[in-house]
Amino acid sequence: MALMVLVLLSSALSGCLMEGLNAEADDAKDIGSDAPVVTQDGLFSCIEHDGLERCWQIHVPEGLNPDVPVPLVVDLHGYSSTSSSHKLLSSFDVIADEEGAIVVYPDAVPGYNLPTDTQENQAWNAGWCCAHASRENIDDIGFIAQVVNLTLESHNVDATRVYASGWSNGCAMVQRLAMDLSHVFAAVGCMAHYLIHDASDDYSPIPVMEVHGFLDPVVLYETSVLSLPWAEDMWTNPETVDTGAIENIHEWASHNGCTGSMEAFEVNSLYAIHGFDACENDATVQLMTVFGAQHNPYENDNDDGTLIGNVYIGTQGLVKTSHIVWDFLIQHSKDASDEA
Repeated sequence: MALMVLVLLSSALSGCLMEGLNAEADDAKDIGSDAPVVTQDGLFSCIEHDGLERCWQIHVPEGLNPDVPVPLVVDLHGYSSTSSSHKLLSSFDVIADEEGAIVVYPDAVPGYNLPTDTQENQAWNAGWCCAHASRENIDDIGFIAQVVNLTLESHNVDATRVYASGWSNGCAMVQRLAMDLSHVFAAVGCMAHYLIHDASDDYSPIPVMEVHGFLDPVVLYETSVLSLPWAEDMWTNPETVDTGAIENIHEWASHNGCTGSMEAFEVNSLYAIHGFDACENDATVQLMTVFGAQHNPYENDNDDGTLIGNVYIGTQGLVKTSHIVWDFLIQHSKDASDEA
């Protein structure tokens, strides 16, 4: 039955446009108000934001030409993970070294697990999930906007090629970033979660890709009703029941003004990519289904201490999802998406 479902799923630039592009780049750089003071603590850069110390790591490949603007990727860890663990998991350091890009790895705010309030964790305020970050309405949008802004100021980053990726709760946060900061990000592509926040009135369509393991027992492919960690309102919030991988991509297709039916872009024995290509602003929407993957669709295992059975085992290199996401992201830039 599962296989049957998968099968069924199956301009010249004017001076005016260049002026618009330059204006867009200026807008992308102007996403913070007063510049915060950045402090260094080993590998971490930190600022005070909304009354909290917020930190991140940055990877800048050796040998970058300082005169050539490069892409920027914001890569977000999952629930109860950290930037240090996530950078080993996602392979974006490797991609940055190969392709000539900069990656930043922000850290979420630590808190405590429900219902025992004993296990320390870090969580993003992505919507109804997760934990203290959602309950206390942590300003993760503002923090990440500041990180992007500071990176644009301190490095030669192409402001038209700012992207976001992430895993699990970090993927849900990435989709909230796409919704709330669509004027900043050229495209997003992330792993193993859905858009679980309200739509923004200021959203302008950008390309979105979500990668999901078909056997995911944590954020289910069919529905997010059993997603962990549980939201306090999971039994009364319809979004916890209605959102699954297919429904999520249809929701993004609606936000992006896509027309036509879902089509198959690539199908093989390991994964399939379906989605919508006829969208406003050339904002394609894609779902990559990794048939044999569970909650971790990366090629690497998650070895941050939360390895439970096979749930967090990666694809062992059979499917290099981060590279596929990168190939999706780098096709898009703010000038391309504004061309329509």
